[in-house]
Amino acid sequence: LEALRIIAAFLVIVNHTNSDVFKASNPSEVSWHLSILWYYVSKLAVPVYVMITGGLMLSRQDSWKKVLSRVVRVLLALLAVSYVYFLYDCWAHWGLWPRGIRLDILLGKIVRMEITDGFWYLYFYLAVLITMPLWQWLHKRMTQQQRLNLIGFCFALNAALPLIGHYVPRLHMPESILAWVPLGYLGLLFAGDQVRHMRMNGRTPWLAAAGLLLSLLAAWALTWLEVGRVAPGEKYWFMDHRMVPALPVIGEAIAAMALARCMGERAQATAGNAAPEETAPSRSGRILAELGGCAFGIYLLQDLLIAESEHRLFDPLCGMLPPMAAVLVWELAVFAAALLMVWLLRRIPILRRVL
Repeated sequence: LEALRIIAAFLVIVNHTNSDVFKASNPSEVSWHLSILWYYVSKLAVPVYVMITGGLMLSRQDSWKKVLSRVVRVLLALLAVSYVYFLYDCWAHWGLWPRGIRLDILLGKIVRMEITDGFWYLYFYLAVLITMPLWQWLHKRMTQQQRLNLIGFCFALNAALPLIGHYVPRLHMPESILAWVPLGYLGLLFAGDQVRHMRMNGRTPWLAAAGLLLSLLAAWALTWLEVGRVAPGEKYWFMDHRMVPALPVIGEAIAAMALARCMGERAQATAGNAAPEETAPSRSGRILAELGGCAFGIYLLQDLLIAESEHRLFDPLCGMLPPMAAVLVWELAVFAAALLMVWLLRRIPILRRVL
């Protein structure tokens, strides 16, 4: 799970940067196809975060005190980091004084979700945390088969039906309805719990890898098909909807978590065969746990670093490297800078509780 967290944190950065490549090219160029494939890899970030939450929390029965502590932590992170973004915005456009102390403007922007586009997930995650006791209660009272039925129902209604409705207009459902009741994410919450506790066998890693590859190729192929269906200049990456995750993206996320679990079980089995004095967490394990702990902070800071580095780093790179190479170097640089900043900030005890 720690490995998945840090990979997902990097993929959030990819999601917020990579579209510059395919929007500036077309399907006659190799860079378009590479960029679309990379773009849909990045789309599994949020579904994976939701699945990790389900895998860790659904089988528990948390007290309201525990729920409140989680909500307070996310609210503190939202308020503190929003003020950093607010100060940056003031510095870039109006000057720090006196706008920088206008907390009424800051709170208004937070309430209207205008701090930065990437923070939509914080509001969504707060809703997940607040309603978690309900999902835990439901999980406890359902049989295994009922949980699987719920997952299938959620994905059919909130992922498969929108995809079918895109090609069969009479089955189309308004996005406002689908986004208002995000059943796809409820399905992912329960799917995360299922994947974390399901039985694994020798074929599971191969099936998971095949599922990941096929889901990715399906997303790429459908997008390629869409380019020829829409008028020039219209949006053809139609499966990009933050509150209605596309069916291929859901497939990618489930396969990625299953594959990660297989690798984790193999590592645990290897550790289990070691001598007792060698079973303490390895150095690489401790490093991975520390990196995973930085994932939330990386997510909080990445929009700011992307905005600050786009013209300073990405534009010059485009003059020296092919588009995909330039964007990859940019993404790695933003990730490295965010990781270093968060790691240093987490040395401060009070900030470690927030980040």
